[in-house]
Amino acid sequence: MSMIRGHRVSAAVAALPTGTIPVGLGLVVSGLAAYGFQIIAFRSLGTESYAALNGLWVTAFVLAPGLFLPLEQEVARAVAHRHSIGLGSRPLFLKASVVGAGLVIVTIVVLIAARGVIEAKLLRGSDGLFAALVVALVGFAIMSLARGLLSGNARFGRYGLVVGTDGAARVLLAAGLVIVGYGTLGWFGAVFCLAPFVATVVGLAGVKRVIEPGPPAPMSELSTAIGWLLLGSTFAQALSYSAYIGASVTADRSQDAELGAFIAGLFIARIPLLLFQAVQAALLPKLAGLLGRGQIDEFRRGLRRLVGLVVGASVMGVVIALFAGPTIGRALFGPTFSLSGPSLALLTGGVCLVVLALTFAQAMIALRRYAITAFAWVAGVGVFVVWMLLGSGDVFARSEIGFVLAAAVAAAWILLAARRAIRDIRTTSAPVHGR
Repeated sequence: MSMIRGHRVSAAVAALPTGTIPVGLGLVVSGLAAYGFQIIAFRSLGTESYAALNGLWVTAFVLAPGLFLPLEQEVARAVAHRHSIGLGSRPLFLKASVVGAGLVIVTIVVLIAARGVIEAKLLRGSDGLFAALVVALVGFAIMSLARGLLSGNARFGRYGLVVGTDGAARVLLAAGLVIVGYGTLGWFGAVFCLAPFVATVVGLAGVKRVIEPGPPAPMSELSTAIGWLLLGSTFAQALSYSAYIGASVTADRSQDAELGAFIAGLFIARIPLLLFQAVQAALLPKLAGLLGRGQIDEFRRGLRRLVGLVVGASVMGVVIALFAGPTIGRALFGPTFSLSGPSLALLTGGVCLVVLALTFAQAMIALRRYAITAFAWVAGVGVFVVWMLLGSGDVFARSEIGFVLAAAVAAAWILLAARRAIRDIRTTSAPVHGR
């Protein structure tokens, strides 16, 4: 029996891409730190200030990964491809840096134009948090470029260090603020925006031989479809936080206490998504390398094993949320946590469907099927918006159910598209090169 269990464990580990474990360690630190930051803020700030701080959190973590994760993924994919054929990546990285700077400038201009709405609906009127949002986006752009470079060079230990330091710096600085008596909303915002700068410096310190000279890099090598990637990633992030966004926008100020508990519950439900980031960082370079070498059958087998692992973990996560979620919530956030087991199970189910969709999306990105992937995320967000506008009942229950429906639509869409794309490439063993 022990031999059978050992074989199953070995099979599960084999299903994970190389690099998952060191990145996963970083994400364990980052995930624990995220909850530490939230718990400190929940216990230190009033209900309204906590809701405002999470307006900063959600806005930043919708925009930053939405805008800069595609750049990170494309840098990782293209650097890994160059590495597999013995070419240096310096020209490619410089081109990616120019693209990243342009994205930051355009985003800041748009944010300033929409400042009134953002402050009123999400930041509860805080000018300081708006400034923190702008600074944070610059930091996340720099950190994303660094992570893409490290991932593409298979420096997953360093990648994990960046991820872990980002979270650790945030929670340690927040704890320090509370200890010295500066645990106010403005200082929490400052800590939030400084963390990615600290993480990038720590992660890249002393790293050598990751930006080697090489031939010129045309923009088409980075991607001819960066617009589709940005669209898809932004809407994917919006979908993953849609339950919070829907509740925050539609709940009135008298429901701030309920909103605070809902936010805390959503963070508990997002544990599977935080863990999947370890797989995501290592998965795309692996898939791109397999396609670049023409190993189509291995591509399919690896993806199939990973999907089985995701589905099994998702079922377990929903069951735990249903029966133990409220106990976990009260243990972490205190006796004022009031979200029920069924609500936590719904939120966790929606998150797990997003994780499943993201798994197939990595394969679609490696295959460079960008547009159809972007449409899937847009469709999911569209379903959520329609449900919130036309549905009835309690705003929080409506947000939970809408989240599950929207995530199911996106997952089903990408699943069908991925099956069709993988079936198409089975007819040839030729390597898949960038166009």
